Amino acid sequence: MMRPRDGFTLIELLVVIAIIAILSAALMPALSSANDRARITECKARLTTIGLALKMRLDDKGAYPSGIRQLYEERYITNEDVLCCTKTGVEFYFSKPLGGDPKAVVCACCDPVTAAGERPHGFRESLISLEAGGGLREVRN
Repeated sequence: MMRPRDGFTLIELLVVIAIIAILSAALMPALSSANDRARITECKARLTTIGLALKMRLDDKGAYPSGIRQLYEERYITNEDVLCCTKTGVEFYFSKPLGGDPKAVVCACCDPVTAAGERPHGFRESLISLEAGGGLREVRN
């Protein structure tokens, strides 16, 4: 005569663990994508802040700063973290616009000539840039 079981067998536990592993593996790309979109949104917010600081400095002094750190040193930006990309932690790329082109990239997560696959956002395929005219865009190739 068999007595009733009081717990789970090893096979039952392994099946449950396997099901949980499969479900979590299916959710990981969605969570990773959401995390990347959040970083892109934060980068855009930081570049907007930098754009406003550049406009204020341009109005006050009539010229762009020699480097992006100068915005912090002159107190146009009060939080030093704003000067860095949220994904890499590296200070944003900065270049003074030449010739008054409103589409010229002034500030970006990385140098705009960086090859796809080495960029900080969108699974290494995109970067966020601030144009001289104040526009933000996500550059993908």
